[in-house]
Order: sequence, then C-alpha cells, then structure tokens
Amino acid sequence: MLYRVQPVLIFAVVTFVGLLTAAASWYTIDHTNKMSFSAIAENAVQRLSDRIDSHILLVKSTEAFFEATGEVPNAAQFKIFVGHLQKSEQFRGVQGIGFARYVPTGPQSDEVIARELGQNYGIARAPWPETSEEARVPIVLMEPQSSRSLGALGFDMYSNPVRRAAILAALTEERLRASGTVELVRENSSDRQAGFVMYTPFFAAETGRPVGFVFAPFRIGDLFESALSRLPVLPVHVTAWDGEPAQSSRIFESSGDPESRFGIGQKVRTSLTVAGRIWTLEIQPSKSYTPPVDQTRSYMLMVAAVLLAAALAASSHSQQRTIEVGEILREETERALTERELLLQEMKHRIKNMIARVLAISRQTARASEGLPEFTQSFSARLQAMAASQDLLARTAWQGADLETLLVQELKQLFGDDPIEDKFSGPKVELNEAATQAFGLAFHELATNALKYGSARFPGGVLDIAWTVTWQRGKQTDLILTWTERNEKPLDAPMADVLPGKGGFGTRLLDATIRGEMGGSISSIKSEYGIDVTISVPYDRVTSRPSTTRPAKK
Repeated sequence: MLYRVQPVLIFAVVTFVGLLTAAASWYTIDHTNKMSFSAIAENAVQRLSDRIDSHILLVKSTEAFFEATGEVPNAAQFKIFVGHLQKSEQFRGVQGIGFARYVPTGPQSDEVIARELGQNYGIARAPWPETSEEARVPIVLMEPQSSRSLGALGFDMYSNPVRRAAILAALTEERLRASGTVELVRENSSDRQAGFVMYTPFFAAETGRPVGFVFAPFRIGDLFESALSRLPVLPVHVTAWDGEPAQSSRIFESSGDPESRFGIGQKVRTSLTVAGRIWTLEIQPSKSYTPPVDQTRSYMLMVAAVLLAAALAASSHSQQRTIEVGEILREETERALTERELLLQEMKHRIKNMIARVLAISRQTARASEGLPEFTQSFSARLQAMAASQDLLARTAWQGADLETLLVQELKQLFGDDPIEDKFSGPKVELNEAATQAFGLAFHELATNALKYGSARFPGGVLDIAWTVTWQRGKQTDLILTWTERNEKPLDAPMADVLPGKGGFGTRLLDATIRGEMGGSISSIKSEYGIDVTISVPYDRVTSRPSTTRPAKK
C-alpha cells in the first residue's frame, strides 16, 4: 500500500517543504517591508511633530515678547514683531498670531475693548457675540492683517465652549494649551477646514493677574499638508483623530485611497501630543508606495516547489509503472512456463491413457476375434471411433464436444450418410473431454451391434436415440440417453451380447466406460423385434459447463 501511494507522498512532502520555504521567504520579506514602512511612518510623524513644534515656538516667542515689554503692545508694535517672525518661520497652516484680553463681562469692559479696537485698527466694534458668562476673552490684536483676521477682531472666544475649555486649562496650568476641533472665525466658506487654537496666558508683571492670552489659530488640513508634502514626498495615507478614533472625532484624512493590495496594506497607529491634547494617527501606504523588496520571489518559489513536487511524483509514478510492467512480464513468463509444464504433463498423461486404452482394446479385441481379419476390422473401427472423438476435442482445444455432433459423426462412420431412418431428440449438451471419449466409444459399440445384429441389418429397421437432462432442485441432475432399435424381423441371438454381464467385449467396454469412467449406469430391455438401452450418467460428470440451473431444451 505504501508503495502505491509513494508518488502522492512525494508530492505532498515536497510541496509541504516548498511551501514552508516560500512562507519563510514571504514572512522575511514582509517583515523587512513592514520595518521599512514603519520607518517611513515614523518620518511622517516626526515631520508633523516638527511642524507643530515650530508653531508652538511662534506662540512662545510672542509670549516672550509680551513678557519682555511688560505690557500689551499696540497694533503697530505687534505688526512689526510678527513681520519679523514671518521672515524667519514657516506660517503655512497658521492663520495668524493674536492677543485676546481677559476681562469681566459688562458694559464698562465692552467700552474699553471697543476703544482699544478703535485705536489699534480704526474700527468701531464692541465684543461679540452676546454671552451669559462672567468673563470675556475678545480678540484685540491679530496679525498678519487680512479681511479674515480683521473680521475676527472683537470675537469673544470665551463664549465658545471648546475654546473656553482650552482657555481655562491654560489659565489654570499657566502654560500653553490647545483647544479641541473648532470652526475658525470668518473662515472662507469655499475653503472651509477644521481648525484648533493654541492659548498661553499673559500675566501682569506687578500684580500677577491674568491680562489675556497670546493665541494662534491653525487650519488642520494645511498643517498636515505642509508637513507631509515636504520633499521628498512620503508615500503615506494619513488619518488623524482628536482623541480616540471615531467618525465624529476625525480631524484629517489624506486624499485618495490607501494601498490595499495583499502584502502591502500595512497600518501603523500611533499618537501625537499637541499642547496637552492627544491626536491619534493611522498611517498606511498610499497608491504611490512601492515596497523595497518585491514578494514575487516568494510566489515564484511556491510555484517552483509545486512544479518540482509534480515532476518528482511523475518520475516516481513512471518508475513504479516500469517496475510493475517488469513484474507483470516476469509473472507472465513464469505463468507461461508453468502452463507449458502443465501442458507437457497433461500431454504425457493423455498419451499414456490413450496407449493404455489402445492396448486394452487390442487385447480384448484379440480375445474376441477368431482370426486376424476379424481382429483387424474390429480394432481399426474402434481406433477410428477414438480418433473421431479426439478430432472433435481438438476442434474445441480439448474443452469438450457437442453430444449430438459426436453421435452423428459416429453413426456416419458406420452407416454412411443416409444409412437408416433415424431420429434424434434432446437438449444441447456440451460434453467434457472424458465424456467425449467415453460416449464416442459407447456410440461406436452400440452402432456396431446394431449393424451386426440389430435394426441396421435389414431394410425398414428404425433407430431412435433420445436424451434428456432430469433436473430437480436439491437432487442430483442426470443425463439419460435411450437407444431404441425396432425391426420388422426377430433379432438374432448374438444381440444379447449388449446386455450387461454376458461377457462380450462390447458389454465389458460399455460397462467400463459408462460405469467405471463416468460413474453412471447402463441397462437394456430386449424384445423379439428390438432392444432398448438406457444410459444414465450424473450430469456434472459429463458436461464441460456444469450448472445448477436446468439446461435449455433443443
């Protein structure tokens, strides 16, 4: 069994080893690619961190300017300072630098703020919008100047809950703090982006009371784009959330879709601290990303392993077939030699039996013959009967002969082509080798007796031969043949020689053939004008086709 499944085992083992090797190669390359992309993702995070740190420095530089002067500068001084910052710092993403005063809510504070705005920018505007809070934080300085920045002057940032939370955190902790996501004031409706604001408090030098807040509003989209588009451009797709990832907290997503091909769709999730707030970043390869090591080698290795396994399995199968063919040839040769040996032994046995039978017939014929002519005639006739039986057997490769064919052949040898009016009836019976020789001799003896003493001696004699196969379930099946002769004249006395026990050679030959060789019985009933001979033989002893079913009728 193991020998027969050897090709399958070879295919399975080689494929398994090859796939393991391919998997190891794939894992190694995948790990290398992941490490490479992790370095790219770290670079992207570092760029964002550097950009945010530079913006934080803008706010802290402005705070240091306020602390150095000890008071809030006027608009002209503030403009000069911010102008110097613009020359040395990158402002992309920053909507400006400003200052908002921290005042109690009331008409008197509103008048002070409106007067300051008029002096600095020549506009008549009170703090807005209306509020129910106890304090206000209106914008009084904003640079660089633009229609958008001028429109934001006087806006009370304390009135907005998101901004107010960052303002209170900066005031309480006395350090820089960022707000959550807000919509920037006077944002262009055609290019609206999410934003956030950084606040740092400014305290009076003498009293230490809070005077206001230096702040800087940022557009988040511009901030990310300015950091990620710096040369060389990183092949990354970035998604950012303010806090935990959720649809409502998403603040940025790169344009386009991330790369999703198998083996390339990696994800790096990290966090970034922005002035006290935690941003969650998810970085994936973009469509322009190309892994440093191609996985094609792993796939080729897998295909090569399968092809090698198939080739080895086919070779093993071919070798097996060669061995099997050789084994079949050896067995056929041995069988042919055995059959030849059996054939030789069978030929020896048949020749010995034939010689013994011929010797027995010659001795018996010699005893019953009165002279050489009679001996020669009788002996030749019996040899011809044996030869006829042998001829029939030779036609069927010694497998057997048809009973009716054998009977007709024997009668024609003695009576000629149309000797008498005869009638044959019975089913088709295939005789085996032994039965063919036995019935051939029996038919010869009965026909010889009929020719010498019975119905064939005179014109008008009638010979009826019939046979049947008796079949009863559970009992022995017999072949019964009846030989009936009728004549118009009485029979001569020598006809009694066909009776059993009378001592004639024909009787002894029939008895030896039917009883001794075939295990059957023979009986005869003699009358004045004829004789009835009945031969009964077990069917399985005579037929070349033994069967438990009833033979078909003729």
